[in-house]
Amino acid sequence: MSLDIASGRERNELYSTIISNAVELIDSDAGGIGLFVEEKNAIAIPLVYNLPDKLIGKSFRLGQDIFSMAINTNQAQITDDYSTMENQVKELSDSGMRALSVVPLRARGKILGILWVAMLKPWRVFSDYDKMLLESVGGQAAVAIDNISLFDEQRYISDTLQRGLLPGQLPGLKQTDIGMFYASATEAAVIGGDFYDAIRLTEDRISFLVGDVSGKGVEATAEAAMARYSLRAMSFQNPDPAAILTSVNPIIAGQLTSGHFITLAYGLYDSKSAQVTLSVAGHPYPLLYSSSKKKASPIIGKDPAFALILDYKYSKTDLKLLPGDILVFYTDGITELRRNKEFFSTERLSDLIASYAKLKAQEIVDKIIDDAMVFSSGRRIDDIVLMIIKRTG
Repeated sequence: MSLDIASGRERNELYSTIISNAVELIDSDAGGIGLFVEEKNAIAIPLVYNLPDKLIGKSFRLGQDIFSMAINTNQAQITDDYSTMENQVKELSDSGMRALSVVPLRARGKILGILWVAMLKPWRVFSDYDKMLLESVGGQAAVAIDNISLFDEQRYISDTLQRGLLPGQLPGLKQTDIGMFYASATEAAVIGGDFYDAIRLTEDRISFLVGDVSGKGVEATAEAAMARYSLRAMSFQNPDPAAILTSVNPIIAGQLTSGHFITLAYGLYDSKSAQVTLSVAGHPYPLLYSSSKKKASPIIGKDPAFALILDYKYSKTDLKLLPGDILVFYTDGITELRRNKEFFSTERLSDLIASYAKLKAQEIVDKIIDDAMVFSSGRRIDDIVLMIIKRTG
């Protein structure tokens, strides 16, 4: 038996899917989920189906009722008429439930809560076969809930690491406007290793980078931090992008988990001369909006990602920004946002850059992110980094 209760979804959506699947499979009238709160020795109700909404958010301490017994005994419980039971939960006593089947939710040896289905009509009762079906649903549900709980913990750790390691206020430069957006994934099991940096070298020069580790989770976050600090340290010795990527590549490769690699766009910008030197290591091509041509085009490179070829000599591209020109650096978390089978795409990003080109850099970033979130209905399937450097004079 395989039900649609995969763990890669938001909590309330997952709870709703679990309950509706259970009610439909067992041909019952109503149902709900209760989560065990160990520190309070209580059961909290996050969601119900076809029962009064006032039950949502309610909690009750463990006792001798049928719900508590499922947890205390770690066994399924069943009754033909809940309304006649001696030990009832006050919050549920007037819910209209008659026949009731309750199963414990357990994963990795730990009680997570309960799942129950109910009949609202007095002549309908549950069979032993119904109880067996509910136990099967409960087993799958427990794994899904446990997985999403583990993801929440992992996301918190990764977000904390990422926020602590990302740079603070971006450096200010004459005749230059910089806009920035970073956000981690919202989808379970896809926390990525996106990172960025902007390093003031002199009053007029900065080095900047946008990168993406191929792995996921806390491990990717740690590897992103290692790469960022390695590149930052080298920037003060020799900021030439090609030289830095060539020298740092074997160092970073030796620290990555086997099979992992890093894509990277690294640049050096001089605000006084408007000169940009750029190297790209297997990363999504940066975009250059030309104020004279009124369009954004990719800056194409052919160099591989970090850790794929250890002794590779990276190349560089030199260009000069004119007033109104815009450089755009990003990770694939934005271009691979989806609406059904359609991708947000680099082409759409290029068109939006042209549409918003007259705005300030941060306004351009904010507009694009707003459009992207509308496109994907607010779901981020990967981390997103978007950096814009606009020449203003």
